[in-house]
Amino acid sequence: MKKLLQVVWPRPEQAPAESFEAGQQQGRTLDDSILGLQGLGGSEASLYLEAARRITDDEDKRKAGAEARATTFIAAVAALIPLMTWAIGNTAPSATCSPGLGCYVWTGVFALAVLYFVTAAYWALKTLAVANYHVIGVEDIVLLKQKGQNLSKLLIQQTLLQGRRNRDTINSKLTFIKVAQRRFFNGLALLGLLLMLDPAARFGVLEAAKNQVIVWAKNTTVEATAPSPKSGTDDFILSLRMTRQLSINPSLRP
Repeated sequence: MKKLLQVVWPRPEQAPAESFEAGQQQGRTLDDSILGLQGLGGSEASLYLEAARRITDDEDKRKAGAEARATTFIAAVAALIPLMTWAIGNTAPSATCSPGLGCYVWTGVFALAVLYFVTAAYWALKTLAVANYHVIGVEDIVLLKQKGQNLSKLLIQQTLLQGRRNRDTINSKLTFIKVAQRRFFNGLALLGLLLMLDPAARFGVLEAAKNQVIVWAKNTTVEATAPSPKSGTDDFILSLRMTRQLSINPSLRP
């Protein structure tokens, strides 16, 4: 049931409070381990620094990808507004949305599609709003030089800390953009279905299908209420026997 609800109305999956706290504690422990690293200023310092930069570059690519998709979804929703406006004007009155239950169903499905698109844009905007991002700035380099500290060691540590701390922010971005993507897809599927119904109604496909359903329902009702042949034969035999008995005993006639 939970999976079905997630398909119909996607939402960010929240981890239990215990798992969230455990993840936070693990992150703090990893930060302490990074700050406590030793032997980073030797001949292999360039290798460590290159590996740390690759990690941060990968995280930056994940961030840029999530934000690019969010921008695309917002632009797509804005582009769909004229199409949805045309769909509203093209259905009243028409064979698709004639007065009655069918029109109420069409309107409800259309409203749900619009709601999917609006909420998809909302989650896309929320993806862009997550901005808690760590970088190594000019001030950090100047401060390291003024204190006369080991530049290679501290750059490696700060780069690793940057990648670790930004990971949570980027994961939040990816979670929000997945929700936006699923809701946009649901809205697009509903809108496509409604657009397919309009030409189907104009060419008489819906009317023909409706008539077939009515005929099938009538045939099913008739078959359910009609007496079986065996029952009719039994009644005829019983009537015949009663007639013969009356013929043999005329004194019993009324």
